[in-house]
Amino acid sequence: MRKLKCSKLAQEIFDAIEEEGGSVYLVGGVVRDYMMKRTNKDYDIEVFHMSYAHLVEVLSCFGQVMTFGSSFAIIHLDQLPGYEFALPRVEYKTGTKHQDFSIEIDPELPLEKAASRRDFTINALMYEYKTGVIYDFFDGIGDLQRKQLRIVNTEKFKEDPLRILRAASFIARYDLTCTQETFDECQAMVKEGMLEDISRERVFEEYNKILMAPHPSAGFIFLRDIHALPSYLEALVHTNQRLDYHPEGNVFNHTMLVLDLAALTKKDVSDPLSFMWSALLHDIGKPAVTTPDGHALYHDIVGAKVFDQEVDLIQGKKMRNYVRTMIAYHMRLMNMARHHIRPITYKRLLKEIEGKVPVRDLMMLSRCDKLGRGAITYDTIMEFDKKMEDIMAKCGTEAEEPLVTGQDLIDARFEDRSLYRTLLEKAYDMQLAGYSKEKILRGLKNGK
Repeated sequence: MRKLKCSKLAQEIFDAIEEEGGSVYLVGGVVRDYMMKRTNKDYDIEVFHMSYAHLVEVLSCFGQVMTFGSSFAIIHLDQLPGYEFALPRVEYKTGTKHQDFSIEIDPELPLEKAASRRDFTINALMYEYKTGVIYDFFDGIGDLQRKQLRIVNTEKFKEDPLRILRAASFIARYDLTCTQETFDECQAMVKEGMLEDISRERVFEEYNKILMAPHPSAGFIFLRDIHALPSYLEALVHTNQRLDYHPEGNVFNHTMLVLDLAALTKKDVSDPLSFMWSALLHDIGKPAVTTPDGHALYHDIVGAKVFDQEVDLIQGKKMRNYVRTMIAYHMRLMNMARHHIRPITYKRLLKEIEGKVPVRDLMMLSRCDKLGRGAITYDTIMEFDKKMEDIMAKCGTEAEEPLVTGQDLIDARFEDRSLYRTLLEKAYDMQLAGYSKEKILRGLKNGK
């Protein structure tokens, strides 16, 4: 088997550690991905038979050392980004929250015990740098071959509720199925309310990993099956759609189809992660408005309100603006395309989404949404694409600069400034209708 590749500097550092009496093992995800012939930019290194102070001393010869406290014995080196050095440790749960652990550092810890703190067998592999030998105490290689996710130690696993979300992430990223024991344990932890002990930030991080995976629906279907979805996604499971429009069934099924289509397209949009969040949340308004016969009028508008009120995982202002805009406007282009797209309507849309979402991103979500239905045909999408390309060629993809500004209203002596916003919107509509600046100002003066 090929040797696990490390940078030249990393090899020099590993050799120096070995010369000083330490033993270097690459552990966790980098070994898993090595076995799967995948690349991994994050290297976790465990150093045995060396004290924390001695390891810091050796690493200091190669750059600026960044330590995270002797109790954790974790070290980063500024010259070696992506590499994390640590000493073997045993963790003991001290509270309910994800980070409530006490740590016992033991450089002489047996290899098997060091590996036993890992969550899943595929992450418990250890690669000995000096010999190239892989230590596999829990048949992680066999589980990789079987494409299954299996817990290393049930008692240790339940100490960290974040592992529930990590399971969903691995399922989505590596196309795995979980063993019955893994499924049952995750479901039991959810039933005990353990997900409530995870911070919003950590949930967001794990959701991001699921969304950016090749097959994100697999992760969310797992979370659905163990009853771990937030309320606004769980509601999609119980919202049925008209089968003549949506033969795939409920809104959750539709969303999962859209999500996997979005995963295939995300490389072509301006902000892949925000795009994937938009695909996940685009129909969250449907549970509130869907009628018994399956109609869901104004679900896009209502969805934006649900996003504002219930989706607190996304905190960044830029991402929130992007996702909210995509939810609120995801029906607009398809509705336009059902008829002849009027330039003025299209240009008005460009202004409304300006600075929030590129129109091509909105177009891509519209395509995924349309394709995420069993009743759609290839010809329908080709017709949509043609209409969009025609209008973009004719009218562009950026909103027109306004001819009339607030300063123009001041100069023209419009005294009631509380009306400026309404006047500027009216002025822009007149501009799109083909009026000159002079005629716009005259029309505003005359109250037209």
